[in-house]
Amino acid sequence: MKILIVDDDLSNLSLMKTVLETNGYEVVQATNGEKALELLRSESINLIISDILMPVMDGYHLCQECKIDNNLKNIPFIFCSGTYTDKKDENLSKKFGAEAFITKPFHNEQLLTTILKVIENFSNGRINIPSPQQNGNKGVYKLYSERLINKLEEKMLDLDKEKMALEMEMAERIKVEERLRKSRNFAESLFNAAPGIVLILDTEGRIVRFNPYMEMVSGYSLKDVRGQYWVDVFSPEDDSNNFSNATASTSNREVPAGNISSIITKSGEKRDIMWFDSTLKDENGQTVGLLAVGQDITRQVKLQKEIFQTKTHEAIGNFSEDFARDINELTDIMMENISQLENEIDAEDKKARYLEKIKKAADRAKELTSQLAQKGKKKE
Repeated sequence: MKILIVDDDLSNLSLMKTVLETNGYEVVQATNGEKALELLRSESINLIISDILMPVMDGYHLCQECKIDNNLKNIPFIFCSGTYTDKKDENLSKKFGAEAFITKPFHNEQLLTTILKVIENFSNGRINIPSPQQNGNKGVYKLYSERLINKLEEKMLDLDKEKMALEMEMAERIKVEERLRKSRNFAESLFNAAPGIVLILDTEGRIVRFNPYMEMVSGYSLKDVRGQYWVDVFSPEDDSNNFSNATASTSNREVPAGNISSIITKSGEKRDIMWFDSTLKDENGQTVGLLAVGQDITRQVKLQKEIFQTKTHEAIGNFSEDFARDINELTDIMMENISQLENEIDAEDKKARYLEKIKKAADRAKELTSQLAQKGKKKE
């Protein structure tokens, strides 16, 4: 059996063709009523399944043309529509000469069952052929016109709704884009105006970006060093692994911890920086880089060193003075005891020689402690 299917939607044609051929039917197809008539007048067709709302010639007119043509009027006709779907549409279809009416989307079993039923009725001589009086009835055409106008209005309303939805979506998209633009501008302003270093490195430690403050501190322009390794440009030898490996050291740390490392400026000056860093991650949680914020603390470090040196000198001075005083007291005691021993030991005694050596050593110790005390006073 050869079935003609008519529909302007190619996906509907493809679906129905597959279902019918899978169940043993031969299928030819057309995309509107006019092309369908050409096929009907050139080929032997056993059944027609047609959509209703189509360009050039719709399904109702196709059915009418078939029913007034003596060579085509006995071909069973089935309407299959997703636009004309209520009971009025089904009744109008039968008035035009259709055997059955199926709404889209259809179930495969429903389609196949309807075809079998129509074929059975045809075999038993039951075929819907409107009489000339019925076919020319003004009431039928009036109803057709009303339904057509109604469906066109529905289509236009749907288009208006789609247009309105698109306009609302566009308006919302514009609002979102405006919010994003403002957020980007705000973030960019913070980045450029930050009173400290803001630095972004990739996962390999290459420079992605830094702010104008970093340019001022380092003397380097971003365009001159972008893409270069941080350690190659800024890190002194003794600190080369301190900051460049920060990505690894902070990957499991939620709160950034400060660490001090140095950079070498373009002029060769060493600057001490207090860094706070955190890993950058994408929406999948994968690390994509490192964000670091730094403060130049060179002046504070220098001041602390000066304070430390001053206090150290003071402590040494105080220590020297106290030490000299203590040694001096000890030598005084030694000298007193040496004098007593001299009175008790005969000059011819061998012990007198040792006692003389001890006396000379004590005198030298007293002399040295006196010099040490004098140096301590000068530093004050």
